[in-house]
Amino acid sequence: MQARSISQVMNRAPYSLEEVLNPRAIAILGASRAHHKWGHVAARQLISGGFPGELYLINPSVPEVLGRITYPTLCDVPTQVDLAIVATAFQHVPQAVDDCIEHGVKGIVIITAGFSETGQAGRALEQTLVARCRKHGIRIIGSNCMGIYIKRAQINALGMAFPLPDGPIGLVSQSGNLGMYFYAQAQLDGLGFTTFLSVGNAADVTFPECMAYLANDPDTRVIAGYVEAIQEQTLREVTHAIREQGKYKPIVILLSGATEVGVRASLAHTGTISSIRPDHDMTLHGSGVVRVVRSDELFPVCQALAMQPPTPHGGRRIAIIGDGGGSVVATGDAAVRTGLDIPILCDETQAGLRALMPARATSTNPVDVAGAADEDPLALARLTEVCLKDPAIDGVIITGLFGGYRWLLSEAFGAREEAAARELGRLVRQYHKPVLVQTIYARHDIPALHILHEEGITYYESIEITCRAMAALSEIGLFYQENQASEQMLG
Repeated sequence: MQARSISQVMNRAPYSLEEVLNPRAIAILGASRAHHKWGHVAARQLISGGFPGELYLINPSVPEVLGRITYPTLCDVPTQVDLAIVATAFQHVPQAVDDCIEHGVKGIVIITAGFSETGQAGRALEQTLVARCRKHGIRIIGSNCMGIYIKRAQINALGMAFPLPDGPIGLVSQSGNLGMYFYAQAQLDGLGFTTFLSVGNAADVTFPECMAYLANDPDTRVIAGYVEAIQEQTLREVTHAIREQGKYKPIVILLSGATEVGVRASLAHTGTISSIRPDHDMTLHGSGVVRVVRSDELFPVCQALAMQPPTPHGGRRIAIIGDGGGSVVATGDAAVRTGLDIPILCDETQAGLRALMPARATSTNPVDVAGAADEDPLALARLTEVCLKDPAIDGVIITGLFGGYRWLLSEAFGAREEAAARELGRLVRQYHKPVLVQTIYARHDIPALHILHEEGITYYESIEITCRAMAALSEIGLFYQENQASEQMLG
């Protein structure tokens, strides 16, 4: 390779993430024969994942790794390398970065830990490395991260191996472990990810820049993030810019630091300096960024935003339809806690519901069907349509036993539940209002639930998570409505 001189690239504009994450050639510095080492796992996954570009393995101690020749240093590689993955021991990282600068890479993923999360000395070294790379336009992802996965570029450079289900969600996380947790949820629930950017300490590349990158990914419909601090103004500016470009996608973040303990722990985890943002903080409400406060809420909320329409005009008026008294009571409480409204239904809607239910049923809202579904599970879809027709209702939550009637009462009910699942999908498409299902059978292998998934109806086991997902659909609907109103005023 005819290397570019350092003077040629000094003070150049920083490379974009699109340039960094769509490389023609990748090098792994710290490639290893030891199967448990991250430099081995990342190399193995890049090879097995079919990365179409050139892959160079750097290790001065052994002649080959995984059947491929190794190079003593990056500078010995004879061709251009765009992206370097650094998985060396901590003491070798500065030299690895020097080699990256000398070789003219565009981006560096530093998997190695030991920097700002360890204290002032580690922070100073990390900032020095970032500053030196910035002079040459080189971007750093990390340090202290798990690596990256980008489906469309066929890049799996993660330092651990776990299932990577496909789907429409782009994930950015300062925590590798939580990223793995979200992927484990996706593996169970049948909806996955386009991307996993593990940014660790986020010394250079931060969440807002990753948002902008994912907004331009045609396969990503929802952007998810675990972040330990945010610059609120930057977040709003990036969201505004994405919307102005016509590229806005719903954004959901699990933001740590709700307590003093969380702030202290994030400093030790990634060196993040943050301030306390309690659970009830509403700073981001209406910004186009949905904040969740529980780790088990992030993926389910993203599911709903990826598969369901937002509520019309950001409305929060929800009808609850349940096949048991306890389910509707608990769902009503949970819905109110998330800020949803459960209004008493108008006389016309109540009359339509009573015509489909036994006399003992409750039609006010929440709606207790009192055995109507025991006679015919398709009744749940018919009752849902009555509520969706009501202009004073913005969405419907079905709660209880959906999918289980074939086991509870009669195998013959299976076909009726499957028909109900198809009908619910049709109703969402017809009325452009969200329908979510809470069922105690959510973790079971049931044909009717498979059909719900095919129809884009998200279903959950938890009542509380179902309600949080519906509240998020309202938040995003409100964002769309307020921005549409603003554009009309300006126009």
